[in-house]
Amino acid sequence: RRAMKSFDTSILIYASDEDCAEFARTHALVEKALEAPLEWILADQVLFEFYKALRNPRVFRNPLGAAEAMERVRFLREEAGFAHCAYEPDFFSEAADVLGEESFPYQRTHDCILAVTLRNAGVKTLLTRNVKDFTDAGFEVLNPID
Repeated sequence: RRAMKSFDTSILIYASDEDCAEFARTHALVEKALEAPLEWILADQVLFEFYKALRNPRVFRNPLGAAEAMERVRFLREEAGFAHCAYEPDFFSEAADVLGEESFPYQRTHDCILAVTLRNAGVKTLLTRNVKDFTDAGFEVLNPID
């Protein structure tokens, strides 16, 4: 089994926003991933978060319409060659153990679910701008921007 790598939503957002300072680095990173898609896996959760961001005027100065946003997501999921994974019902007890800890911040609920999903899919490295949100993820977490 390959040492799979994955992107968090933040990387896809920066790679799609030509107005942000992070665009060049993240866009190049996504382009490089597209050259070796068998090394990468994307969670459906990330793709749906990306869709929401593409349409959000608080995220993009010129947000996309539904069809264009969905076309970008569909490309990443069905045409780019990346593997994909999704949260499965069997993951519930693993997620519940973390979510049930009194010290767990509720704001990180979706990050926990993503970490469980990626860990079960065999991800060894997650690229994200939000390293602190995945400190106990069980795999390497890197910020490719800094």
